[in-house]
Amino acid sequence: MAVKVRVPGEGERMVEGVSSVRELLAKIGFSGEEVVVLKNGLILTEEDPLEDGDEVVVYVVKSGG
Repeated sequence: MAVKVRVPGEGERMVEGVSSVRELLAKIGFSGEEVVVLKNGLILTEEDPLEDGDEVVVYVVKSGG
């Protein structure tokens, strides 16, 4: 199973062997607290499932003061 992941500023890649957003984030080195994950323009939670061929965008949330 492969999911296409785009992280703005870092490019795109295929990630194999993940079936949920939580697994995807762990595999690419992010936690759910620091990113927003979108599929087809909809926000996903860490519990949402992923399927073979899905394409997602991972936006890193930045804060400042």
